[in-house]
Amino acid sequence: MSSEPLRLSPLTASAPDPADGLRVAFRTLGCRLNQYDTEGLKAAIRARFPVRVVGWGDEADLYVLNSCTVTSKADQECRRLARQVKRRRPAAKMVVAGCYAQTQPDDLLAVPEIDGVVGNTAKDDVATWVPEVMGADVPARYVEEFAAHPVFDSPLIDEFSGRSRAFVKIQDGCNLRCTYCLIWQARGPGRSRSVDDVLAQLQVLSEAGFPETILAGIHLGGYGRDIRPRVPLTDLLRRCLGTFPALRIRLSSIHPNEVTAELLSLFADEPRLRPHLHVSLQSGSSSVLARMKRPYRGQRAWDALREISAVAPRFGIGADLIVGFPGETDAEFEETRRMVDESPFSYLHVFRFSPRPGTPAAAMADQVHPETISERSAVLRALAERKKQDFEAAMVGDVREMVVESASDQSGWRDATTDNYAVALVPDRFAAGDLITARVDRVDGGRLFTADARLGGA
Repeated sequence: MSSEPLRLSPLTASAPDPADGLRVAFRTLGCRLNQYDTEGLKAAIRARFPVRVVGWGDEADLYVLNSCTVTSKADQECRRLARQVKRRRPAAKMVVAGCYAQTQPDDLLAVPEIDGVVGNTAKDDVATWVPEVMGADVPARYVEEFAAHPVFDSPLIDEFSGRSRAFVKIQDGCNLRCTYCLIWQARGPGRSRSVDDVLAQLQVLSEAGFPETILAGIHLGGYGRDIRPRVPLTDLLRRCLGTFPALRIRLSSIHPNEVTAELLSLFADEPRLRPHLHVSLQSGSSSVLARMKRPYRGQRAWDALREISAVAPRFGIGADLIVGFPGETDAEFEETRRMVDESPFSYLHVFRFSPRPGTPAAAMADQVHPETISERSAVLRALAERKKQDFEAAMVGDVREMVVESASDQSGWRDATTDNYAVALVPDRFAAGDLITARVDRVDGGRLFTADARLGGA
């Protein structure tokens, strides 16, 4: 690193035009929290320096990649994108921030194309790392250990680039330490956003015109456990719904053991709470769940899925599943397959087990053969596709609220996200961000088409 860090006021010589500012491009890998954090990074950098945010494919002076490390594939994609940037723009600075940077900084520093590694503990300190990276002649490292009791900290944001629905991070970190997972290392201990700060963020986004927000967290069901006095997630939801009568709210994900009667009652009574839950399931086998160190067993998952589906017709239910966890036998996989087959899922995310260095699962005996994992994954993906088709066919005739998203590849139509989290095609006379009500008219070519669409909620 150079002996004196670069100062970005006035602008650096690398910027093409001092009137425009330093050109910065952002890219996000991974979850909704990462997407929220990227918007927070943009806001923080804009507040500190004269910059111009450009697209990832455009010419920039600084590229910031907010990384994911859930799987080895995510790590590989991060390195690939960093190398790709440097091939296209050798003089630019390439920074990897976020979860991969936090957990494996030395691996990233060994990649010649990377100029800076900024962990989750340091990425908001833009006043330090942005000028130092821009003035460095060797790769820079900004990664610290998490405090034992970190405080939730996040800037207020007022936009989501290219999105019609906004995410709000209300919780970060995790205390569970599941045996396959690095996220507790990447994100630190669980911590919750104060109710007042959540409401302040919702106020900003509501004023910005977003008709729907998704409340997100690493362990969303753990919200409020660290707040004194304790604030249950259902209490927060009631405050949000009571404060913003026009806003639609969706939850990102929840564990089966956190599907409570109180939460389901709120879904049943409040139409502005979207009829959709993504369940962080991972397996249908109690013995596999025990080896994963998940805080529930198979029967609780079965019960939760039935309870959710009973709330309302066509209640959207998604789930994550890991195939090929160490020691997974044919019988254990069959438990998961049977759960998928007999449960009312509308979609599934099926992941092949990926051993993460530093996790107990990576050192477990009886690693499942890759070919077996591929075969089991194919079985579940085929089941998931059938479940999705059955769910969407049952929606024909329903009148549902939707948020218009982006242009479709079907001429004359746009994509929209339904309240129960399906994708439907709506007439292109509507604009991205419109809240509309439409009748699901038909399924054609595996896609939902609508009729009788109009602006406004149901």
